[in-house]
Amino acid sequence: MARSLYRFYLYAVATALLIFAITAFGSLLSTGLAFTPLRGTYQSIPAQAQFVQAVSYACVAFLIAGLLGGLHYWLICRDLRQEPQAAHSAIRSFFLNTTEGISVAFGVPLLGAALSSLASTYYSGVIFIWSSALSFLLLACLVHLERRRTGEPTGLALVFQRIHIFGVQLVLLFTVTAFFVFVPAIREVIDTLFFGGAAQCDMNSSCNPANPFWLLISLLWVAGSWIFYSWMARQDRSMATRLIFHGLGLAYGVAFLLRGCFLAIVVLLHLGYRDTVHLAQILGYQGTYDFFSPLVLGVLLIGIYVWSLNSSIRQELTRLEVLRLTMLAIVGAVLAGAFWWGLGRLLFNELEIVFPTNGVLVDHQAWFESWALVLCGACYVLVDWYVRRVYKRDGELVAGPRRGYVLTLLGAGVLAGAIGLAVVLYTGVTTLLGSAVSNWQLAAQGGLSAFLVGGVLVGIYLPTALREHLFKGSEVPHEEKPSSVVVQQPTGVVSEEGHEEQPALSQDAAIEAILDALLANNLSRDQAAARLHELIHVGK
Repeated sequence: MARSLYRFYLYAVATALLIFAITAFGSLLSTGLAFTPLRGTYQSIPAQAQFVQAVSYACVAFLIAGLLGGLHYWLICRDLRQEPQAAHSAIRSFFLNTTEGISVAFGVPLLGAALSSLASTYYSGVIFIWSSALSFLLLACLVHLERRRTGEPTGLALVFQRIHIFGVQLVLLFTVTAFFVFVPAIREVIDTLFFGGAAQCDMNSSCNPANPFWLLISLLWVAGSWIFYSWMARQDRSMATRLIFHGLGLAYGVAFLLRGCFLAIVVLLHLGYRDTVHLAQILGYQGTYDFFSPLVLGVLLIGIYVWSLNSSIRQELTRLEVLRLTMLAIVGAVLAGAFWWGLGRLLFNELEIVFPTNGVLVDHQAWFESWALVLCGACYVLVDWYVRRVYKRDGELVAGPRRGYVLTLLGAGVLAGAIGLAVVLYTGVTTLLGSAVSNWQLAAQGGLSAFLVGGVLVGIYLPTALREHLFKGSEVPHEEKPSSVVVQQPTGVVSEEGHEEQPALSQDAAIEAILDALLANNLSRDQAAARLHELIHVGK
């Protein structure tokens, strides 16, 4: 305990002094960048006194942090020499991974914003962004070098490393989303390269198209940082952690791909209806029908996460058939969301026609969006059929992905039905009591649509879950339970009914019997592993 407190003190003080030195470096860098064109049009060159103050503060900070920080770092190195296990301690892993993770999470987006600011000819006020971004990234590099001095962590130290890698990867995923979709970088690049900045001239009277080079550099920077962390994450051997984070990332990418397809279908329906869709509505700053950005982002996300998940096959963490069905189940769940959402919107439009409220008519835009959602998710029907077919063929081998897929859609149906019913009852009760909410008719129609769609989902997947025994703890592949499998061992084995069997086989024969039962789908992988462990234990 005393040694742990001492180690905590060393890393806390050394980290704080390092941050203090990096802060002084950022202040000096900010002053130095003010002498460059990065200061913009409206900021003046720093006076001599301001420059002297910045240099003096940096020298004092470097001197104090260098002496005290160097002393504590020497003590850390001595601690590592005296106790080699300290290199894998949870305290060291916590401070190094937390510092590096926070620095990357702030530094990468800030540098991306700084690079994209150079695309405009009227950038100003970017000195602070540049100095902050470079300071954060310098801190991350220094801590990363120290973290790589020791080998791979274990135990609690490995948990902190996983939080760092997968957590920062998630932050960078949102950063990539912001740069590709919410910041009109892709739209500006396409408009400048292929249309001469026409859409930007529609939105900007001065007509100064953005420089596509710096926009592409900023996009490559944030995307490359995210891909680098994805590469680091693929080396982790925790299949459960990878499935959770990378499975969610895969679903995220499929959702953006569907978003792009949805907008493209809406544009085609408008053109077929002889509506005019201007280029600015697709490539402009306020591009309502921008389908390029989500399509590009969706393809990028799907490609990286499929590649990362496939690496678990090379590491022999799971079987190819199980992983493929898992990814297909994730894709099918997202497609189902679009499909049933579109059906709900179609039902809502029908209810508005049957029960019109306040003279509001359903315009063709609402119908276009509803049918676009249905068309985007229509492949869900094929995925659902294929998942069911593979489950009937391979049984317990793919029971996990099948269970997750069915329970996800069943849960979505339960939530949609419950929320829809609550909205209908709420609007009905308040209306009967003379305290109706505004636009209660529309709210009631929306709630009724959600309730009916949720009821259909529950009606489809609840019997499936019951028939396939998906609510039970054991994964049973068919309607009937498999016959009990008895694997006899030299000192006696307990069968699935709990009766002890007499030893009749040698240890080698018992192992072969377990493998035969596994290949015949009479035993699950976990059951076979448990019996092998028991056999080894008995043999000892």
